[in-house]
Amino acid sequence: MSLFKAREWWSTSCGTGEEFDLGLLAVGNADDAEDGSHKIVVASFAGVLRVYHPTKREYGVSDLILESDLGSPVLQLALGDFGVNDSVGEARTSVVVLFSKSIAVFSVNVVGGSTNEANGASYHTLQKEHEMQFTSPSANFAVGPFIGKPYDGICVQSMDGEWTVFDGNTVSFSVTLGHDFLLPGPIAYCPRMDAFVTATSRFEVEKYGLRTLAASAKGNTAAGDKKPVKPDWKVCVGEGITQITSATGFVEPGTRKTPKNGQQARVDLIALGERSLFVINEFGEMTLQKRLDYVPLCMHAFRVNPALGLGGEQSPTHLIITDHTGSGMVYKGSRTIWAAKFEQTPCALVAGAMFGGVGGMLVTLSEGGALSVGYLGAEAPVAIVRGFETAKDLGYVEMEKERVKLAAVIASATTGTFAEPTDAVSLRIEVPDSLDPTHSSAQRADDNPAETEKTLTVTIHVTYAGTGSVENVCLSVHAPAPTECRQESFVVPFVHGGVDTPTSVPVVIRVPRTTGAGGIPENNVLRVVAGYRVKGTGEARVATRDARLPLSLFVALAPPVKNSAYKVTLDTNRPPPAAITSLFNDIPGVSAQMTTAVETSGNVISFLFGDGSDVTIIVSKNAGRYRVQAVRFEALWLVIDELTRRLREYYAREGSETSEGESNEPFAVSFNEALPLQDFFVVVDLYHACRSARNESLAKLKCKARQFRAVQKRLLVRFRDKNPTDLTHLDKLLRGAFADVTGESVLTEGFELELAASAVTLAAATRTVLCLISRKFGMNEDEEKVLTAYLSPIVNDTPEQGWAECTEASVTFLLKTKLAKGG
Repeated sequence: MSLFKAREWWSTSCGTGEEFDLGLLAVGNADDAEDGSHKIVVASFAGVLRVYHPTKREYGVSDLILESDLGSPVLQLALGDFGVNDSVGEARTSVVVLFSKSIAVFSVNVVGGSTNEANGASYHTLQKEHEMQFTSPSANFAVGPFIGKPYDGICVQSMDGEWTVFDGNTVSFSVTLGHDFLLPGPIAYCPRMDAFVTATSRFEVEKYGLRTLAASAKGNTAAGDKKPVKPDWKVCVGEGITQITSATGFVEPGTRKTPKNGQQARVDLIALGERSLFVINEFGEMTLQKRLDYVPLCMHAFRVNPALGLGGEQSPTHLIITDHTGSGMVYKGSRTIWAAKFEQTPCALVAGAMFGGVGGMLVTLSEGGALSVGYLGAEAPVAIVRGFETAKDLGYVEMEKERVKLAAVIASATTGTFAEPTDAVSLRIEVPDSLDPTHSSAQRADDNPAETEKTLTVTIHVTYAGTGSVENVCLSVHAPAPTECRQESFVVPFVHGGVDTPTSVPVVIRVPRTTGAGGIPENNVLRVVAGYRVKGTGEARVATRDARLPLSLFVALAPPVKNSAYKVTLDTNRPPPAAITSLFNDIPGVSAQMTTAVETSGNVISFLFGDGSDVTIIVSKNAGRYRVQAVRFEALWLVIDELTRRLREYYAREGSETSEGESNEPFAVSFNEALPLQDFFVVVDLYHACRSARNESLAKLKCKARQFRAVQKRLLVRFRDKNPTDLTHLDKLLRGAFADVTGESVLTEGFELELAASAVTLAAATRTVLCLISRKFGMNEDEEKVLTAYLSPIVNDTPEQGWAECTEASVTFLLKTKLAKGG
């Protein structure tokens, strides 16, 4: 177990399907027990309030002492003395709960039993003391002993920027923030300053003195209107603030700056930003600013030793911040003094609680309701490290064995190889050889195969090699165009351990009835990616598996075509099979007339893609020579690749790759003609022309949009002028500029579609060239992968960088290194 991991002392789950957030967790003596034992008060957006009293390790049924449905979503809660007295007139602790249009104060009452013992009460009840209604939706609130009173007051901030201060169940005053108020920010009360600190949507931290607010509210009442109140000071921090708190002794004395007025700052205002931590003194001067290399979620400031001084004033303050990965960092000023990993990602936390007679406990709450009590520290070591025995004689044989062992460890660590974990998720894709049977019995025999929707059901088997199970395995399936998946993402809730019990997920891949220009695929590989997290550590892992899709999914059998525009001839060192159709028996015939045409036309077979492009294989009668011809150059690659693969499988099934009277050389397919580079360059030029047209259209659109914005600005200036003037045809100019922008946008969208189609064509043409180069120079599989890495058939395009730039850089590097003299 790692040293930097939070130790869990007690945990439970709050409800099912409920959501929690910052401000819905409080810790304190909620029921005013005489022993002062702490309770945990939790509320959710579902409106359910729960009170827990952990007394020992592991959760027990008796730990939940109160559960009540308040009937409305809870936005925030807090514990404090809000002027509620018990039956004998003594002040007691209450729970204040903020709803959307009201705020209520509740008390947790003990019914029966004794409060001196842990969970000694028979049961607890929740009693509403008073409730105040609002006219505007509320956002958050802050509590504290306002103006030095012996009990706590409440200041509620509404969504429209109005602050309402309550004294008990009465309204003391209300004020409105500035005219430029946009959204409410976090608010906190600092008792030492007797002031509120908040953050605005202008990325500023502002301080409002309580007495200043009261005086401003009194002046507004006398004047009969509500004027916006001005802050005592404000500091621009440059980013949004999510949480604010106050503390003393957080910044170390050696790094604290002396204020400009020469006075000593008594309090530190800590503001947690989106990516930074800010510390501001009470005079509005930035004391510390620390850039965080993670995205923070929440924070809590706590005193290290609350027993030092009156109220712990002499104790230093530490700050713990959690991030979205579940890690918690403890800071003393700008120094990180500890880091730990939580089991769940906390959205709210409270430090310094006491449970089971142990102080300094850490209470965390996740968004899903995982509530836990833990601590930061190390467990006792299991193995005791013994001292070094100096009297033992050192043997050179043992030393040499240890040196060899360490050298092997160093060599394995520096080779760059990585041992795959044993407890990993593995994928296996089961692809059938034939398509799914069609359910349309009324289909006529003369129907066009390109207009028939084809489906193929692929089964993905997910296996977990570890013990136990892994949860929430996310599967993403990517099918090559023109095929598509009916569902591309799947979530497997549980995958149990053991290779003999895989979890199967069926995936339906289909080819739409209208494929258009996307009939020729750029590849025929189905890719499946599984993402999951290791249980316990939370480590993210990914498993990937590729599978070849059958040829019948992309093409259909067609009548033989004798003449085509593009032809290549493949030579083999084996006699051809008796019938070429035996190699492609997995492709169903469309009609009896087509089958008869294939049988009467010799050793020839033709295929038809979804866009109408045809490819034909003509076999020589005597020599093992195959001519592949097509109406489009990019349509050749798939048939050449499938023909080569099926010929190798055919001769392997015959028992051996050589026959009597032939050489003992293995079966090989070669291409002895000149490479059709000119045809390939035509496709490249077409792609370049489409890309240039798209970029030119984008430049025109940018220029016309700039003109449209300029006309808008001139019109706005005219409308804001106090003295109305004639528009001088600016309205007509605005309508014309708008028509130009919309018209050019339509043209740009058309160019984008043409570029996408040409990119698929270029990818398929590149694969055709790669297939021919591989056959011409007799490359093996590894050499083909290296060539594909330099001359990539993957076409990715942006206005700044496209396939041409990437290919030029990679081929230039290849010519200067491997293909150079002495390379």
